[in-house]
Amino acid sequence: MTTTPDISVVLPTHNRVALLPRAIASVLAQTDVVFELIVVDDASSDGTAQYLATLSDPRVRVITAQTNLGPSGARNRGLEAARAPAVAFLDSDDAYRARRLAAPLAALRDPGIMAVLSSALKHDRGVPREARIPDLTLQSAAFEWALICDLIPVEATSLTVRREAALAVGGFSPALCLAEDREFLIRLARRGGGRLVSEILWEKSWVDDSLSNDWRKAGAGLRAYLHERPEYMTRFPALASYLATKILVSHLRDHRFDAVWPDFEAFRQAGVLDSNPLRLMRRHREVSRYRREHARADALAALQGAPEKWL
Repeated sequence: MTTTPDISVVLPTHNRVALLPRAIASVLAQTDVVFELIVVDDASSDGTAQYLATLSDPRVRVITAQTNLGPSGARNRGLEAARAPAVAFLDSDDAYRARRLAAPLAALRDPGIMAVLSSALKHDRGVPREARIPDLTLQSAAFEWALICDLIPVEATSLTVRREAALAVGGFSPALCLAEDREFLIRLARRGGGRLVSEILWEKSWVDDSLSNDWRKAGAGLRAYLHERPEYMTRFPALASYLATKILVSHLRDHRFDAVWPDFEAFRQAGVLDSNPLRLMRRHREVSRYRREHARADALAALQGAPEKWL
């Protein structure tokens, strides 16, 4: 490809050869935009390299990692190699719908927007459901707080960013395998606002062995995330406690009793959980109520930013 693309798509993959054709076809079907697709083969051993070698579309570029970089490292390789000023991401078990590239590019005409997120159709074990976000623009401080407080969903396939700004903040943190997309966006939000697009632009399928579904890593993943974002412990300890208790409650709900005590003890030793159970429960309810009320479109639109200290 000699024409400079309007947007680069970064697709990291590791041992997903059965799913790759669908993901790649969904990108190649995009219209009304000049794009390049960068597939980062993250040291796959399942025939991915052989499949990628059969692709002849000049819009596709393949980068092969000799050792496994993980999701953050693989996305960063693609981000560095991208030639376009805007970069969209795609996980290999997801697929784009029409206008997935055109709609975010239109939103990025506003120079104050650093990132665009869009709605999805999710197939949870074969049952489709719409996961919609409101259509609005969040200024920098409001965008950052909405991300910290988990008021808006963040998934890599939803995400389109300005490449220069993404590189300037260091890309995705290699220390994280879970919530790395949210942590990356928190840093990016300090450079500008975010645009939320209510149009459904992509589809997510349930894959049992995906990282986001590996409950055994949930506790360690949260502790790593809190280490990367120390403001949770210093300014917003109730949020840190809420995120930890959500994991413990999910263990109990799904009868994963062998995971409850190890994660509880690890959270306690890390100082995430309050030693007073009544205060812990009260904080959880307060955070839950705040998030439920402020995730509404009107409340999101009225956000000003994070308080100096909260709960």
